[in-house]
Amino acid sequence: MAALPESALMACRPYFPEAVGDFIARKEFSYSWRTYGGRIELHVSDYLEDAPEQVLNDFCDMICRRAKGRRVSEPGSYLDHVRSDSYIVDHRPTYIARSRNLLRTGCGETAYLHDSVQRLLDAGLVSGTDIENSYISWTRRDNVRRVGFCSTMFRVVGISSRLDSDDVPDFVRDYVVYHECLHLRQGYRPDRRVHDAQFRSWERMFPRWREAESVLRGLGSA
Repeated sequence: MAALPESALMACRPYFPEAVGDFIARKEFSYSWRTYGGRIELHVSDYLEDAPEQVLNDFCDMICRRAKGRRVSEPGSYLDHVRSDSYIVDHRPTYIARSRNLLRTGCGETAYLHDSVQRLLDAGLVSGTDIENSYISWTRRDNVRRVGFCSTMFRVVGISSRLDSDDVPDFVRDYVVYHECLHLRQGYRPDRRVHDAQFRSWERMFPRWREAESVLRGLGSA
């Protein structure tokens, strides 16, 4: 593990006279800290290891203020950095490599996920802007409780391989893909709820959402 640069540790010293820290390798972006009196120990995701100095300094400053019990939002420099296309393109391969459950293909045994995306586009339920710079794949495990997930930071969607079956209607697959595409539409926003009222209103625009959810519940109880 590489140590945090001195400039990032200097950003901590207005709050803690002694600061140490390193970068950690995890699939998901994360950070943590421990304090011992006037000392703080930081662990920051290695997805920020190549971030501009100001971005990392501002991020460490935020961690220290949170360690002091202050309610602060993610700094704008950090949000601009991780929402940029260049950050997503540069770091998504690492995220995918660390995601052992992804098959790394949208082409299943019976269904092609991009057919679902095309039907959603044709119906006007999603737009090209919603799904630009994104990656969609089947999962290895056929989970029936969590049939889809989305990493909004890296714009990666995973769809449970349980839905890659002739006994699952196209509209049910489309509904799950639509749900995850709505998260792509939201984008990365760590300071806000995911399934808020706006999200639910979008979700209900799917013509057969009640029927789709009923089928999904049936899969979960089977």
